[in-house]
Amino acid sequence: MSSDETALTRALARVTRTVAQWTSSRRQDDGATRSQLADFKRALDHAAIVAITDVTGRISYANDTFCEISGYSREELLGQDHRIVNSSYHSKEFIRELWRTIASGHVWQGELRNRAKDGHIYWVDTTIVPFLNERGKPYQYIAIRSDVTARKQAEEKLAQQAALARVGQMAAVVAHEVRNPLAGIKGAVQVLMSRRTPGDAELPVMRDIVVRIDSLSELINDLMLYARPRAPRLGQVELRPLIADAVTIVRRDPGAQSIEIVVEGEDVSASADDELIKATVLNLLINAAQAMGGHGQIVVRLTKSGSYATIEVRDTGPGIPLEIRTQVFDPFFTTKARGGGLGLAIARRTAELHGGSLVLDCPDSGGTVVTMRLPLRPAASDPKLGREAANVGANVVRTNLP
Repeated sequence: MSSDETALTRALARVTRTVAQWTSSRRQDDGATRSQLADFKRALDHAAIVAITDVTGRISYANDTFCEISGYSREELLGQDHRIVNSSYHSKEFIRELWRTIASGHVWQGELRNRAKDGHIYWVDTTIVPFLNERGKPYQYIAIRSDVTARKQAEEKLAQQAALARVGQMAAVVAHEVRNPLAGIKGAVQVLMSRRTPGDAELPVMRDIVVRIDSLSELINDLMLYARPRAPRLGQVELRPLIADAVTIVRRDPGAQSIEIVVEGEDVSASADDELIKATVLNLLINAAQAMGGHGQIVVRLTKSGSYATIEVRDTGPGIPLEIRTQVFDPFFTTKARGGGLGLAIARRTAELHGGSLVLDCPDSGGTVVTMRLPLRPAASDPKLGREAANVGANVVRTNLP
């Protein structure tokens, strides 16, 4: 929604507050006043997402626009509170402050991230106006919202592009100055190892050097993959066998022997690159296993929603601390002792190159849920979408990489 439309919504919110104060002072309306209020309501419904709740937050009115953006019918919304669209993104303190503001009779304004019935995320610029009784206490609230999802996505995309530019610059340096010398160092150490007797006390040190070089080489490979991804080779892929293969690989890991992995849902096919998606699912499973410390349950659920296939990976781990949830997709951000912090960044980039998405949530019930959406069919309007999207990353570093 444009800034003009957001400004209109805020203006409507100010008018609503004025009407709320006016109607509180005039409890007995005549017919003309009721007609004016009906006209005002009709204009408001056409301009914004509107919901009315009682003082406990129970929804008593939801306009068509609210039903449309949330995916819930009016019958499903009435009697519920707004936790029905809660995405678990905002902190409890954030929500408490919202309630303190409106319960004290003041207007609250801010941006909220919500979750629709089908699981997709949307952002709304929100103004909540309390209606006050004769004692100055709220007896109901009206929430007026405008959809700002497109703006939030554009802001996120700009941040991603800036991060990608930094990664591209680093990748150029790494490719020229680090990778080849590393290979030479590893080769020299291996030659020295071959000259030692089996019981030599220096051998463990040399082996550790080789392991650390290999770990650094993996980080460089991840860096190059993120900065210069290959174009997806799209085909109709059955997702359940692909997920089963990834689960089998994880189960072979000694560190995951005590983890129960369950695959649920229907058989679904999607327009995807089986190699890239399998690697992505494997990455998500390994992350979940590591988060649980080798004990717990991972549930992988396959569903269809509209024109998308959905792969949901849910674990029973401790979840992600609220203060770092917005950083987990940033390149090089990691809380692990080892690892380069590119796994989730690459996973999301892979989903986006397919024309899909990847989001992460930590529900109040605990654990972490990562949801990847992939198109069921290739985009009819642009069959080259995957290749062109992949070139975005390549263009950043093409002039500098060998």
